[in-house]
Amino acid sequence: MNPTPVPADIPERQALADTTERQTAAETRAADGRGDPEGSDHPTRPTHDHTLGFLRVSTFRGVATTVVHASAEAADGPHLLLGIHSRGEATLVRSGSHGWACLPGEIFVRDGAEPVHVRESAEYELHLIRISRRALTLTDDQVRDLGRRAPFAEGPVASLLGTLLGQLVTTLPEEAPRTALRLAGAVAELVDLLAVEEADPGPQGRDVLVRRLRAYVDAHLWDRNLTPAAVAEAQHISIRYLHKLFEGHGSTVGRWIQHRRLEEARRELARPGREDLTVSAVARRWGFASATHFSRSFRAAYGMSPSDWRDGRTNAGAGRG
Repeated sequence: MNPTPVPADIPERQALADTTERQTAAETRAADGRGDPEGSDHPTRPTHDHTLGFLRVSTFRGVATTVVHASAEAADGPHLLLGIHSRGEATLVRSGSHGWACLPGEIFVRDGAEPVHVRESAEYELHLIRISRRALTLTDDQVRDLGRRAPFAEGPVASLLGTLLGQLVTTLPEEAPRTALRLAGAVAELVDLLAVEEADPGPQGRDVLVRRLRAYVDAHLWDRNLTPAAVAEAQHISIRYLHKLFEGHGSTVGRWIQHRRLEEARRELARPGREDLTVSAVARRWGFASATHFSRSFRAAYGMSPSDWRDGRTNAGAGRG
């Protein structure tokens, strides 16, 4: 008996079925707040949208995915986006930059005219709050600075704003219109303060911040990737303000990093009983790109080579012994 012939279009039917299944799965992810597959530029549909006075709050819930907020001008014109997690840990990705970690309670600010990608690592609840630029007193430069900064985790204004937003996103439908409008105004005032807080913390505040920055540099001298940009990002300030702080103390960030590396290397080379210590090993330990760069910088600073300094100091120590 001859077997039943297989229709010639079976492979095409299967391919069509697979495509339909993938499209349905993608639509389901968007509908339930899980977003589009990672790498997609299609905006993620929020789970809920609410208003609080003149604020618009979009809430996204789901499991590990990338939440995409497309760049757009709102009906009321230019706006900022404030982001805060009630649950979950994420990486805030910015075009042309590496990601910043974003933990629950931390706030990130972005210009609403730029796309936002938030890569969620597990189950999450993310709130994006849209606030019109007309409700703020920020200049274009201040908006750009806020949008380039890492999530805000510390500082009195960031703490107040984070606490307020964290409470508001859980009670949005319950607020009376007049109360909601005043709360929205409080948010706007805190955003204004957030932008100017670093601009002039006063002489005492600037000194405290410089000491903190120098302590951070000292703790990361070994890291070859320790640059002014990395320091500014770690301390949640703009690189322009970082340079301004060090100018007020008679130096530059890059020069200070170089100075501290050379100081620590010089101390290590001078330790008695370390005649076997190589210049290359010291250069690596203190974050220099190469032994050649280290030797050139050392000679420029101290007028002799690292090996001459090591041999002279260790021999002097042995003679005194």
